Amino acid sequence: MTFHAFAPVFVVLIAMMIIATLLPRSVTEPFINKAETLERQTGVTIIIFGGLILYWLVRILFFPTMFAQLIRG
Repeated sequence: MTFHAFAPVFVVLIAMMIIATLLPRSVTEPFINKAETLERQTGVTIIIFGGLILYWLVRILFFPTMFAQLIRG
């Protein structure tokens, strides 16, 4: 695997935060409200963090040599 499985998710989230920082408040407030509503309705934050934990558990338990190689560098 050349990049982390969750890299696209984090790239999109970081890009959204940068865009929200640069845009005027009148544009970002509805965007922030929609993001908050999405998080409250779906719990997407817990889903992403749970996915990250499961991803690393699978890597440690099923691919220990690859994980050890990652740690060694």
